[in-house]
Amino acid sequence: MIGFGIFAQGAETDSVDVYLGQQKISKALVFAIADGDARLKKKDYKGYCHTCLKKSKIYTQLNDTQKSIDVLFVGLKVAERHGLHVERVLLLNYIGRSFESGFNNEKSLEYYRKADQVAKKHGRDTLRAFVGQNIYKRFLVAGQYDSAHFYAQRIMSIFKTSKNYDQGYRAHSNLSAYYFTLKQYERGKKHLDSATFYAEKQKKREYLMSSYMNLGYYYLTAKRDFKSGEKQYFKALAVIGNDTLSEDATDCYLNLSYVYEQLNDHKQANVYLNKYVTNTGLVFERKLNSQAKEAETKYEIEKVEDRYRRQQSELVERQSKRQKILIVVIALLVVLAVLFYFFNQNIRLKEKNKLKDIESQLQQNILNATIDGQEIERKKIASVLHDSISAQLSSAGLHLSAFAATKGIDSDEISKTRAILKEAHDKVRDLSHELLPTLLAKFGLLYALQDLCEKNSNSLIEFDYQSNITEKKRYNEDYEMKVYFIVTELLNNVLKHSGASQAKLTVNESNRHLEITISDNGKGFDSAKPISSEGFGLTQIRARIVGMKGKFVIDSKRGHGTSIRIRIPVVD
Repeated sequence: MIGFGIFAQGAETDSVDVYLGQQKISKALVFAIADGDARLKKKDYKGYCHTCLKKSKIYTQLNDTQKSIDVLFVGLKVAERHGLHVERVLLLNYIGRSFESGFNNEKSLEYYRKADQVAKKHGRDTLRAFVGQNIYKRFLVAGQYDSAHFYAQRIMSIFKTSKNYDQGYRAHSNLSAYYFTLKQYERGKKHLDSATFYAEKQKKREYLMSSYMNLGYYYLTAKRDFKSGEKQYFKALAVIGNDTLSEDATDCYLNLSYVYEQLNDHKQANVYLNKYVTNTGLVFERKLNSQAKEAETKYEIEKVEDRYRRQQSELVERQSKRQKILIVVIALLVVLAVLFYFFNQNIRLKEKNKLKDIESQLQQNILNATIDGQEIERKKIASVLHDSISAQLSSAGLHLSAFAATKGIDSDEISKTRAILKEAHDKVRDLSHELLPTLLAKFGLLYALQDLCEKNSNSLIEFDYQSNITEKKRYNEDYEMKVYFIVTELLNNVLKHSGASQAKLTVNESNRHLEITISDNGKGFDSAKPISSEGFGLTQIRARIVGMKGKFVIDSKRGHGTSIRIRIPVVD
């Protein structure tokens, strides 16, 4: 069992940070609880606020967003009551991050701005840069580029005053990402060079990795200079060192495979592609193991919290009992003693029943929290599998097939690579199908598509759904999954790129074929010209439909909207 006496062992071997570094989450929480109580007794309110931040990080690590936020608000009240302005900024900022991790972007931005206002009011420019970094990222991800640029420039202005290397790296890295997003590569490159300079000055692994990877991206994307890109990715691998199974190393291997493919060095391309495929499997396995360990840790955390509450309750009960005994001794009245005895027994019985009710409710909350955590992790893993790994493997296979067909090469290495890619893609696809989507698995394709239209409709665009097929009709599970993801991506394209106010999804069955039409009244494009795609994209959708022995037709003109027609044989 884990005891609370460890608090007195000394800062050298006993602290929240040390235990977190050793992945001893339950011990870290025990220490944080005891440390927080001790600081409150000593009226060390500043230290108490920082302990609240550490406790919040523990709950965040366990994906328990609500507990993380609750702890932060407790610390925020103390900081506001005692005028601790720096701690107020830090707590408000971390509340924003907690809401962001829970996908509540509106709330996260609200608290980031509150933190910024407090820092501004009290002249804390360094803290404003710290908070502004999060606001900048939110606007950049949301596509609000003017607002993102405003905060990036503000961080740059603060850096020019402070001359702090860390702020210098962040300021230039922000502007580099901003200009790269707008495809203004040369302006972005100037800031990226400056960011790299400050990263090398500080020798921070995270900064160096980001700088070299971004430089590699610049040379591959903007310059098509694959030798220079190769050099940057090898620099990144040098920073990684012996950690060759990390996600950063995995990304480097995939990029190097692409570099050598473009340089016609297919042997090296195959070497790094094999490393990428191997690492992908190991990374995913680590995530699954981490998920299991996290569930176990959550259970231990709940035991620690329950034991702490029990000890607090026992302490209060002992104090109460001593007071009552003292009253009985002083009074020396037998009648009062008898009455007190029965009264005390009655209270204990009520408390016992109340504790049972609390314990039952706590167990239910633990179960709900565990299930919620598992669902969140499943969604995250499924999102990574579908949006990243599966798409990259599919794209690699298509590129390899296209290359082999173009060059007329059918070597054993290419065949083996195709087989490896197909096997890896199939495994990732199967795992993704097991995890998502539950609505599709439970109610079928037609119900899921109708629900998809309803969820995507908003004040800017309305999706209409029509079908001559009953919602209860079911097809082959894999078939439904493929069709669902195809339609999902096409509807996402309408949302992101069409600028339409009206869209319509029609699903009919005719002559053992599923006929799907997606139309909108958006800005359209010239469908006669080649379409560049990213991620899953139209090119990959077309390949998926062809693989299902179906037909895929796009009819679009600028200013006249877009109509997409799909005809796929039914698989029951």
